[in-house]
Amino acid sequence: LCCLLSEEQAVMGGLISAPITALGSCFGSCVGAAGMAACCKACSCNCFLSVGVSNMLYSALVLVATISALVLRYYNKPMRVCVDATGGDCDGKGWTSEHTEFTYSLCGGADCAGQWAVYRISFSLMGLFLVLLLCTWCKSSLSVYIHQGFWFAKVLGFAGVLVGTLFAPNDVFAYYAWVARFIAPAFLIYQSICFIDFGYTINTKWVEKDEQESSFLCFGNSFDDGGRWWKRVLVITSLFAYAVTFVGVGMMFHFFPQDCAFNPLAIITTLVMALLNTVI
Repeated sequence: LCCLLSEEQAVMGGLISAPITALGSCFGSCVGAAGMAACCKACSCNCFLSVGVSNMLYSALVLVATISALVLRYYNKPMRVCVDATGGDCDGKGWTSEHTEFTYSLCGGADCAGQWAVYRISFSLMGLFLVLLLCTWCKSSLSVYIHQGFWFAKVLGFAGVLVGTLFAPNDVFAYYAWVARFIAPAFLIYQSICFIDFGYTINTKWVEKDEQESSFLCFGNSFDDGGRWWKRVLVITSLFAYAVTFVGVGMMFHFFPQDCAFNPLAIITTLVMALLNTVI
């Protein structure tokens, strides 16, 4: 009798659990399909923005990546992905799968901490902007759309490359850092030229606005109203930029080790070049 009851209970349990399992599988498939459809829809959205807003978004992306790299570098926090069903912190654990425990630790310890975390973020940014460079090399309507649109695809691509770097060994990024030492000076020169051009452009526009007596916010800018507001703001902005420069130089002397001959040489060269450009 007990055997018959057990068989009947097993049959009834199978009859009850089968539709529930099928319903759960169907629901999971629908949710997964909807998520993938939404992801594909977001990536295919051109989300075309103006040039100014696009530049602000690029700058925000670089700023967030830089702050994250600095935090990971100086607080020595690893870029670790940890899943532990037991409520632990994955310390000293790699991949573990048992009946009572499920633990997965990716890129833990010192493998993705400090400078290795910075290299991974830098590599991800390099990959994103290298693809944008190749796609916008020739000026066309498509290159404009790529530069000023497809923001979801750009963010997801950057995040995907960053996650992919967690699977790569540190030797890859050691070679990347070695190559970057030779390419970075050319990039810094290009950035310096862009900043100089930006400064001259702002100076020309603000001086022209002052000469034309254009109003500054809610203040009149005519000579009778005690104008020259644009030139005043230009002088204040220049003094603020010099103050930030000197504070930055002081912070570099403080935080960067001076026992390495290259560090004080680079800092002093930066300061001397800034003073020479001012005199010229």
